[in-house]
Amino acid sequence: MIRTVVVDDDYRVAVIHAAYLSKIEGFEVIAQVHTAAAAVEAVDRLRPDLLLLDLYLPDEHGLDLVARLRRENHPPVDVIVITAAKDADSVRAAMQHGALHYLLKPFSFPALRDKLLSYAQMRSRLATLHATDQRSVDRVYGALRAPSQLAGSKGRSDYTLGTVEGLLADAGEDLSAAEVAERTGMSRATAQRYLSHLHDLGRVTVRLRYGASGRPEHRYRWAPVGR
Repeated sequence: MIRTVVVDDDYRVAVIHAAYLSKIEGFEVIAQVHTAAAAVEAVDRLRPDLLLLDLYLPDEHGLDLVARLRRENHPPVDVIVITAAKDADSVRAAMQHGALHYLLKPFSFPALRDKLLSYAQMRSRLATLHATDQRSVDRVYGALRAPSQLAGSKGRSDYTLGTVEGLLADAGEDLSAAEVAERTGMSRATAQRYLSHLHDLGRVTVRLRYGASGRPEHRYRWAPVGR
């Protein structure tokens, strides 16, 4: 679970954002706080994975809070900014302080969900990153784009693509489209489409295996680093 602290000066808004988070699999709200001081205390005491952070706090600007958390000896925590601040300086400062997403109020549940799912995908890819090459690093950074922004040709989604990539990378063996479909919950046709796309990109190798019926089965294996 991704343990999250919701930080917003408006109690009602914090409750709404926490309710949104409760609908997204893999996320858990462990605290709702309404000041910068309470946010620092929550980071130190609870060691969350993520702050869902409003910028307009009564005792300190949210970006100053993030800078202080980075500068002082506090536990590391990721930050997604949610704010009504539309000025370019705030966006630029948030990026410079390491905010992973910047979501403007008011927003819909799907907009927040997409940001959080892309963040979860980034964490998942980062957790499996060992020996790195440019392709694997690009996969980590690429995950931060929201799934709706990543719809490719023929309706491909980078989120789904990353799921298939992660499965193959962790499998240590070649898999058929049927096996990928069974392990991911997608249809065999969808699995086949993503596997073919990965093969076109050079990210997987493919071999034919002939069964008792004599019909060949395509088997896909994650391409090793340096291939």
